[in-house]
Amino acid sequence: MVVYFARPEDWVPGLAAVPLAKIAGILILLALVFSFSNVRWQMPWEVTFLGLLVVQLWFAVAFSSVWRGGAFNVMLDFSKVLPLAIVIFGVIRSMNRLRWILLVQAASIAAIAVISIAYAHGPGGRLQGLRSGMYGDPNDLALAIDLSLPLCLALALTTRSRWKRLAWTVAMLAMIYAVVLSASRGGAVALIVGALVCVWQLGVKSRRFYLLLLVPVAVIVILLFGGNVLRERFEQTNMDPATNSQNTEASMSAQQRKMLLFQSLRVTAQHPVFGVGPGNFEIVSGVWHVTHNSYTQISAEGGVPAFLLYLFIFWRGIANLRDVRKYPRTGESVRLFSMALEASLAAYLVGSFFLSEAYNLFPYCLIAYTSALFLIVQRDRKVSSRASRISATPAQVEITAWD
Repeated sequence: MVVYFARPEDWVPGLAAVPLAKIAGILILLALVFSFSNVRWQMPWEVTFLGLLVVQLWFAVAFSSVWRGGAFNVMLDFSKVLPLAIVIFGVIRSMNRLRWILLVQAASIAAIAVISIAYAHGPGGRLQGLRSGMYGDPNDLALAIDLSLPLCLALALTTRSRWKRLAWTVAMLAMIYAVVLSASRGGAVALIVGALVCVWQLGVKSRRFYLLLLVPVAVIVILLFGGNVLRERFEQTNMDPATNSQNTEASMSAQQRKMLLFQSLRVTAQHPVFGVGPGNFEIVSGVWHVTHNSYTQISAEGGVPAFLLYLFIFWRGIANLRDVRKYPRTGESVRLFSMALEASLAAYLVGSFFLSEAYNLFPYCLIAYTSALFLIVQRDRKVSSRASRISATPAQVEITAWD
């Protein structure tokens, strides 16, 4: 997870020549193979749907009439999401382990945000990630930060150390500042959605009303000191060429994305079963651009079955969090991390409508976290119900619940 989220090869000198991701992927696969006999529970539906999605996309590679070699390379990279999700679900058996894995993601993205602010200002004043990795595009960097911000908030609220809470607060301010500097409109919308979920869950439902006052103050301060480019891009967003007299990068981008959206829908209608193959929409788009919409990206490149499986995966993640909230005896940490994952999923579901992120591993890791959290709560519920009936030690009761 450190290799994937922190991407040390992008900013540590000398590591670029080492295939860290491939090495980590092989180790994950070996760990899964050698420990598979110890897995004593059924895979949740969301992991099953993810496996079916990977199979469907491989069929799309085989039946692609555009470029099978390019589609093969895309799937070779994306397929590692399946063993990763299985391993996450199998490894995280306690809130302590879940907290550690979320800490890895949150701390890694916070470090990337700070390093990008210091060293990675791109053309036009927009912030971009380091080198040409998955954070190289400002939109990808902004969405990655959006998905991790709620996790930072949950980690800050569950720690007892004032210094750690202060460190997380500073990290969150830097991450929000990085999203603003990226001038990503989709990233800004996703940030607002995630913030609204957090404010509703923490400020309104949990009666922490002081958080309602902090949000506008933070937004005003950040926009005053770093939001000029983002504000200009929103002002120049006009997708009607008849009424738009500004020939700017932002306005042309908005018009092009509208065209790409309709083109991706046409490609889906023309290739409804297997699509044109993962990563091949750029070739058939006519302008060598991605769809800038994860939903039509998966439907145009993998077909309607892939699109439905994609929706089922996230529906199951939301259902996991809903079932966790139904259990009245959950602890404060469970409620906070459930809120954080809900905010991250909401940010992704909205932000991915403006970005092509269907082959990014971040959202599927979130789904695996919800699976693990639901399993932990389900285990605790069984332990609580059996403890009153079984005359045994707590360790024996917990073993019985796991079996």
